[in-house]
Amino acid sequence: MASPANFAENEIIKGRVFKILDPETAIISIKGQNFSAKTLLPLKIGADLIFTVVKSSPVPVLRSLGLQLIKPEPANISTILSAIKDNLWKTVFEKIAAVKDMAPLKMSYSQIIENLPKKLFESGNVEYLKEIIDRSGLFFEAKLKMAIEKNPPEAKQISQILKNDIKGLLADFISKTDDGETKQLLSVIKNLQMLDVSGLDQEKKIFIPLPLLFPDGHFCIAQLLIQLPVISKDAPEESAEDKAPLKVSLLLDLSGIGPIRADFTLKDKMVYGVFIAVTADTVELLEDGIKYFAKNLEKIGFSVRHIECRLKEPEVVTEPLILDIIQTTENNINLVG
Repeated sequence: MASPANFAENEIIKGRVFKILDPETAIISIKGQNFSAKTLLPLKIGADLIFTVVKSSPVPVLRSLGLQLIKPEPANISTILSAIKDNLWKTVFEKIAAVKDMAPLKMSYSQIIENLPKKLFESGNVEYLKEIIDRSGLFFEAKLKMAIEKNPPEAKQISQILKNDIKGLLADFISKTDDGETKQLLSVIKNLQMLDVSGLDQEKKIFIPLPLLFPDGHFCIAQLLIQLPVISKDAPEESAEDKAPLKVSLLLDLSGIGPIRADFTLKDKMVYGVFIAVTADTVELLEDGIKYFAKNLEKIGFSVRHIECRLKEPEVVTEPLILDIIQTTENNINLVG
């Protein structure tokens, strides 16, 4: 990178792509100056970038923390489905755990996939679910952007985001090992982000796979689908009774009792729900736990109107929730990709 500038190591800075000279060279505007930069990043003119300064002199070296304002491309659905089926999150976690000098990284990963889920299932407190979702990697750039846009940028907060988000942890592991499967998982998360941008724009739907490691060692990928209320901009202000509901579906496969799907509708503070399972024993177990589950919901301000359990065929219970998005957006063209 040419031309002098005042850079400090570990400083967080913003830039914009001014011109592309060739596949590995671009002109980037930083701090009011244009610099010629060598990079392997797939840049586009007008894209905003976020950097951390790795080396300030004699030739400044910057590491990209993210790209903004690049129009999302269609997500590769087959890549996402394969990662969920093969539990790529488990494979990568086992790799991180196997490296002796990666203890801090392993602890951070364990906090997201093991400690938080344990607290969630023991307490029933939905705040832990919110935290698991927040650290899933899908909101990584948005959190970085908020921290960086503060004046001055909060380096401590940025560091915490990098250490406490799956996407940040994967990037750290890749920088140390160049592991192929970890790169693949990072690519899967990027595809999930593109899928959710499309799903949110078209039908207010968000799909989130959540890696969960249980105390008995069972590692599963819970599938969460959220459909936000769809409200017409031209519609008059609605009463509480007429407001569109929030819909939430959860699919997970628990050791010993098999796959379970839960579909809930939240309207105002009223909750309607149904659990479906593939065996009569699991249905009976769920029915026994409904009262406890309902009491936990009531403790946080919800009114449980109706919850039931049903026995269904395995293909009905286990159908991937991601299909609810790809059947209603243009992303389904990638199923053959």
